[in-house]
Amino acid sequence: MNIIKRLLVLLFALAMIFTVVACNTTDKQPGTTQTETTETPSKSDVDYPELTEYLNEDSVAIHYHRGDGKYANWCLWLWDPQGDDDSEEDVFNYQDENGVIAYYPISKFGDLTGGKLGIIIKRVGSWTKDGTENDRFIEFSKFTKDEHGVYHVYFFGGDAGIYQTKDKTMADSIESAVFDNEKTISVSCTNTIKSYEVLKDNVAILSSDASGKSFTAVLEAPADLKSTYKVRVTFENSKETLEKAVSLYNLFSLPVFDEEYEYSGELGAIYSEKETTFKVWSPVSDKIVLRIYNNGTPTSVSKTLGDDTYESYEMTKGEKGVFSYTLSGNLHGKYYTYVVYNSSFNGVEIVDPYAKGAGVNGLRGLIVNFKETNPEGWNPTVFLNTDRKSLVVYETHVSDVTSHDTWGGTAANKRKYLGLIEPGTIYQAGNITIKTGFDHIVELGVNAVQLLPIFDQANDEVNYSFNWGYNPLNYNVVEGLYSSNPYDGLVRINELKQVVQAFKDKNILTIMDVVYNHVNGANGSNFDVLMPNYYFRYNKDGSLSNGSGCGNEVASERSMVRKFIVDSCKFWCQEYNLGGFRFDLMGLIDIDTMNMVAQECKKINPDIVIYGEPWQGGTSPLSAGEAATQANGNRFVGYGQFNDQMRDALIKGGLNDKSSKGWITNTDYAFQSDLTVISYGINGATYKSNNTISDPDKNVTYVTCHDNYTLYDRIKACGITNEDTIRKMAMLANSLVLTSNGTAFILSGEEMLRTKQGDNNSYKSPDSINGLNYGMLVKNQDIYQNYIKLIEFKKTIDDLHQKNPDIKVEMIEEGGVIRYTLKDGDDTYLVIHANGLCKGYTVDLSHYTVVLDTLNTNIDDGNNSYVVSAFQTLILQQNSK
Repeated sequence: MNIIKRLLVLLFALAMIFTVVACNTTDKQPGTTQTETTETPSKSDVDYPELTEYLNEDSVAIHYHRGDGKYANWCLWLWDPQGDDDSEEDVFNYQDENGVIAYYPISKFGDLTGGKLGIIIKRVGSWTKDGTENDRFIEFSKFTKDEHGVYHVYFFGGDAGIYQTKDKTMADSIESAVFDNEKTISVSCTNTIKSYEVLKDNVAILSSDASGKSFTAVLEAPADLKSTYKVRVTFENSKETLEKAVSLYNLFSLPVFDEEYEYSGELGAIYSEKETTFKVWSPVSDKIVLRIYNNGTPTSVSKTLGDDTYESYEMTKGEKGVFSYTLSGNLHGKYYTYVVYNSSFNGVEIVDPYAKGAGVNGLRGLIVNFKETNPEGWNPTVFLNTDRKSLVVYETHVSDVTSHDTWGGTAANKRKYLGLIEPGTIYQAGNITIKTGFDHIVELGVNAVQLLPIFDQANDEVNYSFNWGYNPLNYNVVEGLYSSNPYDGLVRINELKQVVQAFKDKNILTIMDVVYNHVNGANGSNFDVLMPNYYFRYNKDGSLSNGSGCGNEVASERSMVRKFIVDSCKFWCQEYNLGGFRFDLMGLIDIDTMNMVAQECKKINPDIVIYGEPWQGGTSPLSAGEAATQANGNRFVGYGQFNDQMRDALIKGGLNDKSSKGWITNTDYAFQSDLTVISYGINGATYKSNNTISDPDKNVTYVTCHDNYTLYDRIKACGITNEDTIRKMAMLANSLVLTSNGTAFILSGEEMLRTKQGDNNSYKSPDSINGLNYGMLVKNQDIYQNYIKLIEFKKTIDDLHQKNPDIKVEMIEEGGVIRYTLKDGDDTYLVIHANGLCKGYTVDLSHYTVVLDTLNTNIDDGNNSYVVSAFQTLILQQNSK
């Protein structure tokens, strides 16, 4: 299930922060698991009707019993595991003597083509879960409908089981069957078994009587990776016989596997003008056929533009399980696919995971001579040299910059790469003229633009529909939705390079948002077809683990998965001259892989900026010590992480309950814990009592990003209604961000007080919600000018770029005023931030010149007793003696 879709829909939970994250997350964080300590029946705290009237269609009644009788704060999250996740909290609506019931038609959840319904029992407005941290699935084939067409399913507080009756009867089921090593299979069942068989390629190779609910089968010969293995179990009471495939997952982690199959050479379509060599890694496959197309568009997409004619060539399997084929001639501009044959997939056509270009909708890979795609003046070997501590990162989406009517640019460029860099666009209101789009970003003064995913996504590239893009399809391919011609795979490559070049010419880095933690759909993906059970992580029962909240998670710790991620980052860095990467749900990537990404990319661009979300979107099998999470931040080498602690101290963002308030929004008192976090944050450090990340090169300071609310909407959501107060609070929040050490990060549009009309999960909301309304600059020009000054200050002041900062932060007025001194060469600056607790604090200005007053109060520089106002930031330059 999609976290961008699930975790971000609700912004109520406690943030780790993550753990983003979820979604898609991303400010996404796993909850904690609720367990019960009593089964003594208690009086229910809800009053729902009894279920006496039934629907005229198949339905499900989910029964939930808690020993404490407290149901009011519990709900369900239900979804179709194979469908689009448009889930929301589902309430309990009936009750009986056992507890509460959620009664719904099955049609509510879509077709349920897989015969399963995903379920999480959770606290209302939170991701605290009951019973288990893992997603659970109701398999309807294990239940019998009653006379009313109702499937009755039973759950109990603190219990991970899924039961057929209130007496905790479970259906016969093989819960897990997995190789522990080359010869040993472990099997676990729900009920007592009588006997079992082990089948290899559907032929029995071992049989035995058994007792109990689990057993271990020992094979005579080591497992053959090219074969399929199953266990066939007969249950004691029912005499029912069931089969389950045995997972090979653990075998891929054995040293012997890497010794035999780890490949260090180049993969993909290796182009030259004389010939192209195709290489693909698939040790388990028996046969792979290369198909060459002249056209990148299948007729299923367009009967008029498409062509399904191809030539085929059977590839040769060589060492390390690599299939290859060399085809003579200049193949630039032709398209290709692989047809794969193995024990799990027989003749399935896929796109090469290493494809570096693709046709429409990413359905056919593209062979590219990249020299032919370079814009005029392109020099991929020259990078901008920037100290990451001087960066102000502006996060935006390609579409957002140009989709609103106030952009005013060329209609054909709207929502496109070329629109993102179109110069000369303006918005006029009366006698006021506002720069928009590219010129607005340049005028603002930021020195880095972070683009939401621009790699190829699982979407319709012809018929526009907004989406953030956290649904990876082809990792090394540019997304075609923003191209002027999605049918020609070469056009998108050239246009993205134009984007990078245009920003580079203005001394602005392009940072790419990458999503290597999950794919749009694991089952049947190109990775899965080539190497079933290898590229993803799995639970003990053989189901895909879901640490991303998006239905799967990539097994980055596997040698060939690590190679793919590193190779992919190197390709983007070198071919597209990128300035950096932002890793979505970086906590799902292992530290060794992340360290290698940074190490290898720095060989190409020594100043590359890499950072990510140091959290996960759910429970992951990846061990805590291996994960690139905040807890391990001091082991990061060459990359950083989002300082969500600072964010939460200031505004309680992320997955916090929307009513929560931080230092910016709380006008009643200041928490000492928040003041401590802020003091460290100003010094470019992420503070946690047991693990402080003090290196400012590892810290990204921010209050908002694309996930969750905009700053205006977040402040309003916590109960602040006065518009003037909201404006001041919003300005104060990013004033602190932009006067702190470390990398500064702002969401596009905050400089104009952007609102998404309260939408806290706009991943697929319309342009009317997501687009930048430049008209907001007209009425918020004072805020905009403050941002321009603050950004310039952040970029130029020495003390905000120190490797080992020692900024002495004072907390006065009972925490209502924060003040500190910054040095810049021979100049000294006094910075003062005041929140709603500030009542009558005065400062002597007689020795200072006012550089910035965010409230624009026309201060007299000579005032020796200036009264600081609530929600004001002052930057004062000390006069020379």
